[in-house]
Amino acid sequence: MRSKISTVISLALILVLVFSVYSFGVSVISQPGEKMTYIDSYSGDIIHGVLSTTVKAGINGKASVTSVKIKMELQKLSDGSYSTVETWEQTFSGRNGSMEESKITSPLNTYRLKATVTAYSGSDSESKTFYAY
Repeated sequence: MRSKISTVISLALILVLVFSVYSFGVSVISQPGEKMTYIDSYSGDIIHGVLSTTVKAGINGKASVTSVKIKMELQKLSDGSYSTVETWEQTFSGRNGSMEESKITSPLNTYRLKATVTAYSGSDSESKTFYAY
């Protein structure tokens, strides 16, 4: 009896260790044929770990761009719709910017990244909102 309990506990610990180092993610990148005035390219990524979720976003502006802004929202699915649980925002001088943030999350919930990137050229700007699941 004691041997069976030890075996079950050992298997449970092995599964916990395997799943604690396992994570998966989905990336989003701008499409080559996408016509944008000030944004050259953008990207986003969400990495689902067992105890946390990491979100990343980046933007590259065209030559006339003087600053860029990234807003990332970690959203949780609840009752068929997503609601924001954490928001991060940063403005960068120059044409390029990137961010990476993490939050402790439950492995029992579904999360996505909602990212909005903006490129500024003088008083003009262009924004793109995209999602990574």
